Formats: sequence, C-alpha cells, structure tokens
Amino acid sequence: MSLSIVSSVSGGCLADRVIQTWSLSETIFGLAIVLSVYLALVVKILPSFMKQREPYKLKSLLLFYNCFQVAFSAYLVFIYSRYILRYGVITKRCPKGEDLQAVIKEIYPYFIAKHLDLLDTVFFVLRKKDNQVTFLHLYHHNTMVTWTWLHLMYHPTDHFVVVGMLNSFVHVLMYAYYGISSLGPKYAKFVWWKKHLTKVQLVQFVLVTSHLHYQQKLTPCPLPTFFHYFCVSLICSFFLLFMKFYVQSYRVRKERKANDLNVGNKLGEERLLKGL
Repeated sequence: MSLSIVSSVSGGCLADRVIQTWSLSETIFGLAIVLSVYLALVVKILPSFMKQREPYKLKSLLLFYNCFQVAFSAYLVFIYSRYILRYGVITKRCPKGEDLQAVIKEIYPYFIAKHLDLLDTVFFVLRKKDNQVTFLHLYHHNTMVTWTWLHLMYHPTDHFVVVGMLNSFVHVLMYAYYGISSLGPKYAKFVWWKKHLTKVQLVQFVLVTSHLHYQQKLTPCPLPTFFHYFCVSLICSFFLLFMKFYVQSYRVRKERKANDLNVGNKLGEERLLKGL
C-alpha cells in the first residue's frame, strides 16, 4: 500500500497527515477480483442455476431495493450539491491532509452505490429477463465500478464531484422508473416518461465530458494524464452506446410502427375495393 504524506505546522510542531492509498497494481488486482466474481455470477453461475427453474417474481424485494436506491441516490445528490455550492462547479482546491480525508469520506458512498448497482443484473437473471443483460448493461456496470476503484483507491480527488452529482440525479429517475414498473402493468401509465430517460442520460454524458475537460484544464492539481483520458474515453463510449440504444429502441421502433400502419391502411383499402 502506498502512502501519501502531507506535513503541516500546528502549534509550532510538525504534524504528519498520512493519507493511505493503494498502488495502481494493488487497485487493479482488487478490482479484478470484484469484476471476476460479478461476471462469473451473472454470466455463468446464476444462468445455469435458473435454467430449469421458473423465474422469480421478487416483487417485494424489488420494490424495497428500488426505493432504497432512489433514497440513496438522492442523498448523493444532496452531499455533492452541497460540495459544489461551497467550492464551485470547477473546483480549484487541492485538498490535502484532513481536507483530503473529508473528501475521501464523501467518495465512499458513491463507491458503495456503484457496487450496489451490480444487483440490477442479479435480479434480471433471477427473473429470467435475459434480454436486459446486454453488452451495454454489462459494459456500463463494469466500467463504472472500475472508475470508482481507480478514483477512491488509487487517486482520491474532488475532481469528480459534479460527475457524481449528475449521475446520482439520473439514478434517482432511473430507479424511480424501475420501482414503479415493478408494481405491475396497471402502473404503466405512470412511467410514460421512460423513453426520455435515455435522453437525460445522453445530456448527462455531454455535461460530464465538458466538465472533465475544463476541470482538468483549469485546476492547479490536474489528474494523471492516463487517468483523465481514461475517464473521458469512458464517457464518450457511453454516449455512443446509449445513442445507438436510443436509435434502435425508439427511432427504429417508431418507423416499424409507421410501416405497419401503412401496410394496414393498404390492406384495408384493398379489402374495401374488393367489397365494392
């Protein structure tokens, strides 16, 4: 484990403020264990377990889980909004010692949240919603966990406060949708805004990419170059994949409906002519 040591003078005495972080190799090793267990569970172990079984409904569990996620995400929005109000959208602080320790304490809830999100996939598999376990789904969850490990364990900083706030706000909406949907078909009318969720996510990616660029440019303590470009590349890949999903899910579907309507109209006209 590597140590970041910051010294300060207090009452005429030299006091060491020690912040412990993991080395890059230690971080990657710990991360690899988490992701390996996750992928083995949702790609191999649970699908094999469910192969000869009926899907679980999990209605009460899902309602509790989604309500908790909404509340937890709202809490994250609160603590990161509070930080932004104190230090600005583009923070120019370089927190050290006790200040950095306070920042790390506020990173921990987001770190925990990204691991709790992995339960989404577990519930999809247990309910045999295999169509939900897509490349986009797995890629998004894996890379977000990777980001938070590098952020917290290897290079803790306050550069990602705006990222955490925006992402947590989107999760409030997303888990609210999941929670209402879990109540059954009769509540479908309350989630008419489902298709707008992807639009909100796309806007989020644009805002986050812009923020990361200007934060790195204006801060007196920039991120390591590889980490900065790793984060920007992830967000750009999210934007492209979510845009593809949006086009395939809504635009193509809309065109198909329009084509089906045209075919139906033509058949109706042919039948009418035949009747005449």
